[in-house]
Amino acid sequence: MGGKFALEDNREIPDTLEVMWQYPGRTLVTFSQFNANGARADALGAEVEVRGTQGTLYLFGNRYEVVPEAGPELPFPARSPLDRSADGKYRASFRKWLEPRKVSGNSDTEPHARNFLDCVKSRARCTCDVETGHRSTTATLLGKVALQTQSHLVWDAAAERFTNHEAANRALRYEYRPPYQFPG
Repeated sequence: MGGKFALEDNREIPDTLEVMWQYPGRTLVTFSQFNANGARADALGAEVEVRGTQGTLYLFGNRYEVVPEAGPELPFPARSPLDRSADGKYRASFRKWLEPRKVSGNSDTEPHARNFLDCVKSRARCTCDVETGHRSTTATLLGKVALQTQSHLVWDAAAERFTNHEAANRALRYEYRPPYQFPG
């Protein structure tokens, strides 16, 4: 479940999302994405933003930055909707829950590119080959299809198809522009 609630634009990916996957053996995995703290969207131009109630972690190719969210000291003074006389104490108790932090590193892609070129020559398997990329993104793409179809879906990993929803199966592929065609 989820949708685009923070910003209406042409993205296909929602800004708010909750996905649950149940794997064989009763293993349950939950993914939650909520863009609901006080940080401005794309505030630092990061590649990935991890938002929490106490701050936002901005991830870049070669560094990360933690920007704290301000909130009341815990436990904070009780507030009543009828009596706002304690509000001054409530606001005065606000502080940053996390310390701001900036950490830089090296985003050099040369080792990755070198591995790819060496594997083209030797026909060896790359460190991060197409199969690894496919398998590592399958679960998230299935969550997107479940949201699009507003359905509980059952996935057959061997056949790479849903067993209970034909419309969801159609969402697994897209129209190629001519002259390209879907393989198979």
